[in-house]
Amino acid sequence: MKENEKISLLLRHADRDDIPQGSFGNEILLNEKGKQNAQSFGEKLAVNKINRIFTSPVGRCVQTAEFLVKGYGRSIEIIETKALGAPGLHITDEKIAGEFYLQYGFDKMYQQFMKGEEIPGMTNIDELNYRITSFIKENSTENGTTIFITHDMLIAFYHFSINKKVYKKDNWINYMTGLTFINGRIYER
Repeated sequence: MKENEKISLLLRHADRDDIPQGSFGNEILLNEKGKQNAQSFGEKLAVNKINRIFTSPVGRCVQTAEFLVKGYGRSIEIIETKALGAPGLHITDEKIAGEFYLQYGFDKMYQQFMKGEEIPGMTNIDELNYRITSFIKENSTENGTTIFITHDMLIAFYHFSINKKVYKKDNWINYMTGLTFINGRIYER
């Protein structure tokens, strides 16, 4: 890492067990593999200056931040924010979007989003891009690395809004992966 670079990592949380059908799964925490992977990732980042970690308030995201810090070996401020989940900046009405999700599932939401069709309770492509890009930029003001821990759904929608990247089963966003921004430019992880 160069001294004058602002690096932002938008990451999916670490490994968890499956979410029950018809549930948001907010109660599902990291499994042992996830705890180990988050800690190992923190160890790999130990050579970098980490400014702070922003995380969805959902337990597995908070745990990911905590185990990452444990691996990093130094104190890092962890900031919980609903901007990254529960509900997230891509949601305008949590109740309506939640009902749609439970009734039709993620795949239907994602397909409609990519077609530019309205999804009840959710922002459109341009608004989603603006909201998440602004949040990342506003909170990545210092040289060094700022980490944002969120969910695969937010990353998939956001990445599509940036450059029409489509995720499918064979290239889905793995745990502890996501998007890297260096001085505002996107690089896929």
